Amino acid sequence: MAGNSTSAFFENYIPMSELLDVLRQQYSRYTVYRWVQQGMPHKRLGGKLWFHKEEVLRWLEREYS
Repeated sequence: MAGNSTSAFFENYIPMSELLDVLRQQYSRYTVYRWVQQGMPHKRLGGKLWFHKEEVLRWLEREYS
């Protein structure tokens, strides 16, 4: 059962490098860290940040439109 929940997590969340690709490399890693401090939705797993793509895009739209 735990394996299923782990694989579901990785199906729904992307690492920082993929988030930067989604953002078309228009923003730096440091900008994303600042947004995390400002409340951007994320999870921390194994010392790394993971992002739910749709939640992040909704958050950015709310915060910066």
